[in-house]
Amino acid sequence: MKSHLLSCVAFCSAVSGFQQTVLASSGQIDNENVKPNIILITTDQQSYNTISALAKLNRESSFFSTPNIDRIVKNGTAFNLTYCSNPVSVPSRFSLYTGLYGGQFSIRENLCRGAKAEEVRPVLAENGMGHVFAAAGYETVYAGKVHLPYAGLNSDSKFAAPESYGFQQYLTKDERAGLGKESAEFIKNRKSGDKPFLYVANFLNPHDICLEGSTNVSEEIKGSNKKTEIVATVKMMRERAAAIPEKEFYGNIAPQLPYNFEVTDGYPDTKCSKKRFLDLPENYWRKYRWTYAELVKLVDEHIGDVLDALDANPEIKKNTIVVFTSDHGEMQGAHKSMTKSLPFEECQRVPFVFAGKGIPEGKIINDVAVNNGVDLLPTICELAGIDCPEVDGVSLAKCLKKGDKPQRDHIYIESETFVTVIKDGFKYTYFDGDGGREMLVNLKEDYGEMKNVASAYPAKMAELKNIAMGYERKIPATKVAKDVKKNKQGVNKNKKKNKNKKL
Repeated sequence: MKSHLLSCVAFCSAVSGFQQTVLASSGQIDNENVKPNIILITTDQQSYNTISALAKLNRESSFFSTPNIDRIVKNGTAFNLTYCSNPVSVPSRFSLYTGLYGGQFSIRENLCRGAKAEEVRPVLAENGMGHVFAAAGYETVYAGKVHLPYAGLNSDSKFAAPESYGFQQYLTKDERAGLGKESAEFIKNRKSGDKPFLYVANFLNPHDICLEGSTNVSEEIKGSNKKTEIVATVKMMRERAAAIPEKEFYGNIAPQLPYNFEVTDGYPDTKCSKKRFLDLPENYWRKYRWTYAELVKLVDEHIGDVLDALDANPEIKKNTIVVFTSDHGEMQGAHKSMTKSLPFEECQRVPFVFAGKGIPEGKIINDVAVNNGVDLLPTICELAGIDCPEVDGVSLAKCLKKGDKPQRDHIYIESETFVTVIKDGFKYTYFDGDGGREMLVNLKEDYGEMKNVASAYPAKMAELKNIAMGYERKIPATKVAKDVKKNKQGVNKNKKKNKNKKL
């Protein structure tokens, strides 16, 4: 019965596609009745406050230059209060392409230790974005960075062609300038009357900032002996900075320290905190922030190639929706920290912008909190007029088009060592994988997250913890493995003591 049903679906989709092609070629079809093309553009490690078109709303944006991303913002609608599902790549991307939180499958960190193929693969077959759109008659094409669990049909690799997610073509592995060029060529060759397409372009940067941070060989860091290879982009940024006289660089060019540079008062004493808050020279932090801004500018240039190609193909553009977002943000020196996986806005909040067919122009939604990971799939499904599988998020389509606020009580975020719940202007974090400690921030009064006020709001703490505990998730395997090892060591030690005692 199931195979027969699938055959019928495939046949009906083919007939529908044929009819649309014939009508489009004869000029008899109204553009409003054709399924829209979807172009999803993602970057890696790009914070919400890096978009220059949103500088008036977000601190730090003023020293970023993103003229091409600004085009999407100005021609569309931006959600300015968007959280990622998990502030690290693999779990976040799993959510983006399935609409599900990874924690219930032990996907809470990049290595996915504890995840099982027999549990994850059936989910991909049902919820994989490519599968969902292909079943509705779309051509599904993926390009750029993968970093998805169980990406290949016959491989556990996270970097294989994402066939398990239903993408019919993996256009290019290039994650940088080449991706922009390949994407432009793909769009340039599309013709009115072709099957509708879902095209995904995953750019790597500004993720290279991780390599600036991990190598720590800038002259500001004395005695560093790390030998990690420096990628060409970071080397280029360091050479650019070195070519500018120091007085000019730090006097007029490099951004100042962030307004929330100091470590949060009352931050829980976790194992993670001991290595994440860094006592580095001021000039190192300022150059780090400048480098990050330069990497944002670089990827914006590559995105420009995609948008230029779309502008050059007006017949395709009028029936296309462009979505721009990122998998997670970057700390940028806030709280004396860099990179990601901390319970702070800088790495938990990301850009999320829609533009194109049916999307209002020049609109910024600043009072609705959303989650790009679990909300993306249901939203683009509704915009495309296709069925969506069961997901953990909500569709934002009516919010985009009509201003209707989604029915949502709170925002939930996962990480390897903690989970976060945001409700009523409070952000609660429970370190379930790092000692069980807790933190509460009043975001309405404390925008920079500078003080843990857990002791002042016991009722709110209890309420938000109860919500957090209601989510199905598994403690990270790294934590479990350490506890098991510790217990085994304790048992062996006791056995040895007992043995010695007997002797």
